[in-house]
Amino acid sequence: MLKWIVRLVAALAVFVIAAGWWLFAGFSKAPGTAPGLLDIDQWRSMTRDAGGDLPTEIRVLEVGHDSAPMLAARAGAFTGQWLTSYNSVQIVFPGDTLVIGGALDRATAEGMVQAPEDWSFDDAAYRTVVDAMLKAEKVLMTHEHLDHVMAIARHPQPDAIAPRLWLNAPQLATLPLFADGDLPAVLRDLPPRLDGTVQLVAPGVVAIPLPGHTPGAQLFFITLQNGQEYLMIGDTVWSMSSIEELTMRPVFTQFIVFDPDEDRAAIRQQIRAIHDLMQANPQLTVFPSHDRIWLGKLSEEGRITWGFAD
Repeated sequence: MLKWIVRLVAALAVFVIAAGWWLFAGFSKAPGTAPGLLDIDQWRSMTRDAGGDLPTEIRVLEVGHDSAPMLAARAGAFTGQWLTSYNSVQIVFPGDTLVIGGALDRATAEGMVQAPEDWSFDDAAYRTVVDAMLKAEKVLMTHEHLDHVMAIARHPQPDAIAPRLWLNAPQLATLPLFADGDLPAVLRDLPPRLDGTVQLVAPGVVAIPLPGHTPGAQLFFITLQNGQEYLMIGDTVWSMSSIEELTMRPVFTQFIVFDPDEDRAAIRQQIRAIHDLMQANPQLTVFPSHDRIWLGKLSEEGRITWGFAD
């Protein structure tokens, strides 16, 4: 009898270890190669051929922040904290601006608190994002998740923001999910202005469809007047350490955060492609939406500026 008990306990232990590996570490490594996924030469050519006044700077306005165990952001990271930034990005031109990302509003932020001691929300900053959208020539977003869309779906002046929205079809299809009540008809009936191909949306700003995290996920390649190149990667990863370690979010995060799940095979390919692109182009500035430490480093280096221009 004792022998069978020992065997049962051993079998359960193996099962628990295997399940833990699958949930928190397994099937999360990027492949060895991802050829042809990202073509920076094409983006550069589109920028050169289009001409026009290139943007002068990139600004990031943080409306809130929080923290969580790094394990939520990178599989196998059993130590460390992930400092989370919720923000919107402003591309500044000599006579105009673009806004990328609708951030999240207070109600959404309060429903997502992970670490009360680190959590913060800035109502004035959120109002600045809402107002900045009305001054921008175009308003875009990296993807259709609640922490990137609220100032769009719940904008207090939908008639005024609608002509400025440059969204793709999957992004538009999800707007009703995030509206506070019924989505206004002017937004519900808006046609997509991004067609699902690599597309120049302004001088020096190229939208690159990259489904995976969501069906409407996209990157933005940005070239400034001084020649500095940027690649906004949205939520392809939450921490730049995922690019460095070639490791995506754990399976466990799928169960507690995403509905529907992201395409894990696609994300692993994208991580490899971004990693290799950075290796081949060391001057390229890559930044994800939520890595507060990385954004702070870019600010210290003068590559981005905190706060929106008037």
